Amino acid sequence: MAYGDLGATLKLCLFYELFWLDGIPAGTHIPPNAVASTLAGLSLMHVFHLTSPAEALFVAATTAILARLFAALEGAQRVMENILLSRYKAASERSLASFSPGRLIRRACLDMAVLNGAAFSVALAGLIAIYYGLLPAVWPYLSSSRATWSHLWILGSLGGVLSLRYRPAYVTLALGVGIALVWYML
Repeated sequence: MAYGDLGATLKLCLFYELFWLDGIPAGTHIPPNAVASTLAGLSLMHVFHLTSPAEALFVAATTAILARLFAALEGAQRVMENILLSRYKAASERSLASFSPGRLIRRACLDMAVLNGAAFSVALAGLIAIYYGLLPAVWPYLSSSRATWSHLWILGSLGGVLSLRYRPAYVTLALGVGIALVWYML
């Protein structure tokens, strides 16, 4: 939908949603910023006219790091904003002025938008440059793959299994992967 190809957009977004399900916060944890990796993935698929599941998996593998990087960027910004809030509150207490967080919130939102926008633009430009060199080298492998969207979604659903934080689920997953590998080898 972002680039006019609703089918490819929904298929790749479904993979990302399943894949990052493990990162859903249960407390004060900053989850991976799946928006950054999803938007970068959709952008790369559009720029390079990629449509197959194997191509989408390659895109997802190369953009997944953005989710963690942008979560770290958000964490650093939160620390900076907490310092500014403390300074603002201390200054307002010293001058006995009324505390109005609205102005502080607007500035923080603007800072976040500018910082994330600039960082995303640089990251996407870097990925596009890397893809111009890397895509011709991996193209033969991607074009000969028999992967389907179902394979991609099953791989993505591992995030849901890992989110359970339940050791028997991990054992069941490992056994299933082992059986699948043995079945494939026969």
